[in-house]
Amino acid sequence: MPRKWEEFDEPATAKIADLHVSLSPKGQVFLSRRAHEALGNPSHVVMLFESETSTIGIRSVPPRTKNAFQLYPTFISGSYRFHTLRFIRKHDIRLDYTVRSPTAFVEDGVLLLQLQYRVRSHHGVQPQK
Repeated sequence: MPRKWEEFDEPATAKIADLHVSLSPKGQVFLSRRAHEALGNPSHVVMLFESETSTIGIRSVPPRTKNAFQLYPTFISGSYRFHTLRFIRKHDIRLDYTVRSPTAFVEDGVLLLQLQYRVRSHHGVQPQK
């Protein structure tokens, strides 16, 4: 009798993900050293959103860009953080806890975070009560 396999289709863990990015309900975005390097080591980024695919984009820009977010070093393994609560609210991105994007990748100079593949992070903000 032939087997009726179901393939596990959730993303792999962040430990094997090349670019680690997490997003908290309070709007904190954390970029790993590798994710920061993949963007060209920027000091500022802009946030993009594609509603059709529920994808967040992060693109490096010059510091004087009007809508740029400044990146701040965390001094933890070369990672960076920035605050983007207004972006989350504008696009009605609802998070009950900190999530990570194990499928993050760069396309045409934009770091892409596909929200449909987000998974709960073991670090960061705990669920709000």
